[in-house]
Amino acid sequence: MSKMRQAKLVGLKTIELQEIEIPKPNDDEVLIQVKWVGICGSDIHAFKGEHPFVHPPIVLGHEFSGVVWDTGSRVSTLKKGDRVTVEPNLTCGKCYNCRHGRYNICTNLRVIGCVGYDGALAEYIAIPEEKTIKIPDTLSFEEAALIEPVAVAIHAVRISGQKIGDRVLILGAGTIGLFVMQAARLTGAKQVLITDLLDYRLELAKNLGADKIINARLKDPVKFIHQSYGKEGIDLIYECVGLEKTISQAIEVARKGTRVIIVGVPAGKINTNLAYVQDRELELVGSLMYTRKDFLTAIELIQKEKIKVKPLISHKFTLKEVDKAFKTILEGRSKVLKVLIQIE
Repeated sequence: MSKMRQAKLVGLKTIELQEIEIPKPNDDEVLIQVKWVGICGSDIHAFKGEHPFVHPPIVLGHEFSGVVWDTGSRVSTLKKGDRVTVEPNLTCGKCYNCRHGRYNICTNLRVIGCVGYDGALAEYIAIPEEKTIKIPDTLSFEEAALIEPVAVAIHAVRISGQKIGDRVLILGAGTIGLFVMQAARLTGAKQVLITDLLDYRLELAKNLGADKIINARLKDPVKFIHQSYGKEGIDLIYECVGLEKTISQAIEVARKGTRVIIVGVPAGKINTNLAYVQDRELELVGSLMYTRKDFLTAIELIQKEKIKVKPLISHKFTLKEVDKAFKTILEGRSKVLKVLIQIE
């Protein structure tokens, strides 16, 4: 078989199922037969034409698992049949950040399925050997497709400076927010509060270990926290939505000297009250992607079920149903959380 199918975003809310030649791996690449792909919030932003950096035409898909199908002549650490996932950030290795161990913010960053490189909504994909990571046999391919978003959460908590005994607030109980919540709990948070607009997400958050859930549609999180915790307030805040509303809530609720970790991806410019940032000596810290150690930690925690991923999987579709999968997420008629695509 020399042909394969791929689902390509070709325009605003338009995905085409195409047939193309199966790529041949370069000398330092492996060809992966893709098994499962997760649809990320950034994929939805791109589909809607709202992502600041991802634009059609592009094959989306950067959360995925698969099997090595072929290897380039210089590949030495992987062989056909190996079960793998992929760290999708492609870096130059030469810029200041790469030279100082922060290659996740490489000046020349490309991201598989996002920026400058077609992604995994395809039957096969060629990936550099150095970005391909073996997964344990005890992990299912479905679970392995969620290693990437767990690594996002691990990275955010790792750079946050969170201390044992902190009272932590998480804005947004989507996939990333729920993984951040679990990672914050593992890091020793005394109390974890989480907000969202949807009760079914908040109930899941409670089942996964949240101490306090706040439906922001029914209760103003800022007023509730100020009334409940007074001057002691919140020690650390993770913003996992990327909306003007939630970023503003994070700044308003913050106690003087508090750090706010921005994990959500804003669609554009945010209008918020920076006077609070200055007056309260707040720290706004962005968190982008991960490094390899975040991936390895994520694999270990999922394998040991210290971070639970299966409860977040709400829907499964096939490759030929990709358009339906995106529309299901956008319609919001069902209880959607993590949507996976099976590549047959």
